[in-house]
Amino acid sequence: MNERILAAGTPADSGSGIVLANFGRSALVQCAAEALHCGIRGRQLRVVCGDRVRWQRPAPGGAAAIQEVEPRTNVLERIDSRGQPEAIAANIQRLAVVIAPEPKPDWFILDRYLAGAQLKEIPALLILNKCDLDVSAMAADLMIYRRLNIACHEVIAKRTETLAALRASIQGGATMLVGQSGVGKSSLINALIPDAAAQTSTLSRDAEGRHTTTTARRYQLDERSSLIDAPGVRDFAPPAGYDRAAEHSFMEIRAAGARCKFNDCRHFDEPHCAVRAAVAAGLIHERRYESYRRLLRLFESFTEKRNR
Repeated sequence: MNERILAAGTPADSGSGIVLANFGRSALVQCAAEALHCGIRGRQLRVVCGDRVRWQRPAPGGAAAIQEVEPRTNVLERIDSRGQPEAIAANIQRLAVVIAPEPKPDWFILDRYLAGAQLKEIPALLILNKCDLDVSAMAADLMIYRRLNIACHEVIAKRTETLAALRASIQGGATMLVGQSGVGKSSLINALIPDAAAQTSTLSRDAEGRHTTTTARRYQLDERSSLIDAPGVRDFAPPAGYDRAAEHSFMEIRAAGARCKFNDCRHFDEPHCAVRAAVAAGLIHERRYESYRRLLRLFESFTEKRNR
């Protein structure tokens, strides 16, 4: 859908909509068939892509401002440099992690994205893009996730005939695309949404007309579905929202951990650890176990800093 910008002075003085992109202290809000640049009222109010908001124009011809964020069904978060949770996007129906043979996949980042989805109970899937390149070296790693019942779609963005199954799997609600820089998320969006370029021309500038490429952006796929494109990253980690968050982030480790002798088992070097026994038996993949260990150490390091 190609948005029209709702200009200042339009008769409407209040309404509701969905945040297409956040630019710090301003945002672009989808209001029916039109998009409206809004300020954000108050320093304490924080909005992210996907938020449902209410806005108001205090005076005719004045600037619109977001007054309220409606309750979120969920919010995907990451840890900032201080170890605090930072919201990325809200009201997500599924998380799609995009990988490709080039650049070489960082499987630890992939595991952390899946961990973030698991903590928020957001369904996840994998998209292997650029399948016209040699993907044979990735087969064994992909099998790890297929055995965890995580769907993996193998596609070539420039060949629309390879996208049918993927398109069917992302119908209804918002699907957030995440992954390393260069994996082809933008190419996928352009292939799935014919008028994405037109939408991008609106989304790529903030209220002052400046270009921005560092914010999540929402695109309309059809009347019931949308895609959220997150900036490519070199690293990602979800925040620890509760005790034993690292264990709950990995479904197979949580399941095996229920059989440990001690309830406070960290699954490192404690005796009678069912998780380490499952790793030794090949029931839990060694790299997934190492992903868990790294995430737990990260959580513990931030906890230590806060307690100093």
